[in-house]
Amino acid sequence: MRILFYTGKGGVGKTSVAAASALRCAQLGYRTIVLSTDAAHSLGDSLGVDLRAEPIQVAPNLWAQEINALHELESSWGVVSRYLADLLAWQGVETIAQGELSVIPGTEELFSLLQIKRHYDEGKYDVIVVDAAPTGETLRLLSLPDVMRWWIARLFPIARALLRVVRPVARRVTDMPIADDDVLASAQQAIDALIDVRQLLTNQQICTARIVMNLEKMVIREAQRSLTYLSLFGYAVDAIVVNRILPPEVDTHFGQWRAMQQQYAPMVEEMFEPLPILRAPHFSQEIVGVELLSQLADHLFGKHDPAAFLYQGPTQRLEKTPDGYDLIVPLPFASEDQVHLAQSDDELLISVGWHRHRIVLPQSLARLRAQDAFFEDSSLRVIFRREAAA
Repeated sequence: MRILFYTGKGGVGKTSVAAASALRCAQLGYRTIVLSTDAAHSLGDSLGVDLRAEPIQVAPNLWAQEINALHELESSWGVVSRYLADLLAWQGVETIAQGELSVIPGTEELFSLLQIKRHYDEGKYDVIVVDAAPTGETLRLLSLPDVMRWWIARLFPIARALLRVVRPVARRVTDMPIADDDVLASAQQAIDALIDVRQLLTNQQICTARIVMNLEKMVIREAQRSLTYLSLFGYAVDAIVVNRILPPEVDTHFGQWRAMQQQYAPMVEEMFEPLPILRAPHFSQEIVGVELLSQLADHLFGKHDPAAFLYQGPTQRLEKTPDGYDLIVPLPFASEDQVHLAQSDDELLISVGWHRHRIVLPQSLARLRAQDAFFEDSSLRVIFRREAAA
């Protein structure tokens, strides 16, 4: 099975590109589903059909789905959310606010990613195309399972032990709701499922991301940051999509805009090399329906297969050295002043800007210390050595 994950700054035409890719996969004979995890669903508008929370067939070999994030949240986090609502009610929080405060921000969209794993496990489709949320939201979502994994490993065992002791006493002296084993079990089950999704999306033999952009300075900069952060969290990017390129024959009103695009186009090729650049023109009308999406796919892929791996480059890896190990983490467009490292037991925390990623170190590295780090060929090389004896 193949998973294609399309992301990009809001307004760049990401949904149209995802829908066109899915349509071309279906036309090539792949049983394909395209689904939207974006809270502002527009996939149905692009396809020209009314979509539901369950997949519906919209063309030969093509199914589409707009995920109901609230339903996914209730299914996965409902037990925990209801306990938190009871706790807030006990503290005197108004009923309307209880529902809002009992949900971790962003978890609605996060749990919608579980639908990808379900489709993968069921095996009904050959290709899953994901129309993801705009880049900033997507990066927050994709990094959350790292944080949750830390909670499971560090805090859940302590919480369970404390509750066994505290619960019998607390119930005799207070009416405060105390979490029972079902609440903790439900929370752990939900977090485990999200970690499974993360492992699927970072499996570079199955899933690759494609960043959609326009030839505008701010959009290009965001695409660069997206590539850095996706690489930081272990997500493979196999193509850049440059959308809405103005044709040479534009009128004078768009002449300056066209000149700006011509200035940025070679810069994008140089910046993102060796990633392939897929290009699509600015259409003279709204891209809605199978016919126009098929035309968009022609421009993007020509005779190529969208489901193919368009690029497979370096990934996070370990290199044995005479006196230790080097950990190499691809971080394109990052600079040394943006990157901060911290090691705690069997984890290495890498911070790039506002984003943090915890790498669980293999046993061979957990016994060593990160003693130095430097950039080499767009990758961060972390030097692990034994600590000198005192």
